[in-house]
Amino acid sequence: MENQKNGSNVGGIVSLVCGILSIVTFWVPWFNLVSLVLGIVGIIFGVKGRKTAPAGKTGMATAGFVLAIIGTVFSGIGFVSCTICASCTACAAASAPTYY
Repeated sequence: MENQKNGSNVGGIVSLVCGILSIVTFWVPWFNLVSLVLGIVGIIFGVKGRKTAPAGKTGMATAGFVLAIIGTVFSGIGFVSCTICASCTACAAASAPTYY
């Protein structure tokens, strides 16, 4: 990625978009895994964007990095919670007495 050519920071933009999408979608019950992946991608591009940004223009990459971390943490918590809830529901349904 040649960011210095025109002053744009593609890594920062990708990080910001992935971070925002991760924050916005972490609360959707079975979309947590996608949100978790978006957060991880946002973290990777945030680090890369901060390294390749022109001097003094790391704000967008930093904001994306922070949002991606927050989205990743919340998505991970949501994913684990939904998995535990589904597992408990399946176990309860399997062990429920059947009356014929």
